[in-house]
Amino acid sequence: MISRREMVTAGVLGTMGAAAAPAEAAEQQDDQQTASAIRSIGMKFDTMNETLAYGQKGPGLTAGFLGDIRNRFTTHIRAAGKFPEFLEIGLDVFYDVYDWHIRYGQPIQITRISEQRFAIQWMFTQLILRWEQDPKYIGVPFERG
Repeated sequence: MISRREMVTAGVLGTMGAAAAPAEAAEQQDDQQTASAIRSIGMKFDTMNETLAYGQKGPGLTAGFLGDIRNRFTTHIRAAGKFPEFLEIGLDVFYDVYDWHIRYGQPIQITRISEQRFAIQWMFTQLILRWEQDPKYIGVPFERG
């Protein structure tokens, strides 16, 4: 036979054990949410670090318009065996080349050529500004004549 004390004790402990199980589940869920939030914050910090590193280094020679110009140069070099003398560019491309000179501390050689055009020296080629073209315009490299 079960005594009254055992019955009360079992009942009280039984209810405490039943109450502890949901509390443990809630704690585990809170731990998972906290871990997820920490992972999310970590990924945002990684993204921020990459952005800051890119901002400090700046675009390389293969980024944006400079990469497109290099591709045109490569095609011309493979066909002619030398860098082209001239390449016509739009205004946005001109600004990119100008900014490249500033960022890397290179001397800027801008000249005024015929037809009141401007040319900026980049590598071994005169890049001729064609402001009437699309700002992102990159022409076909060519030689004198």
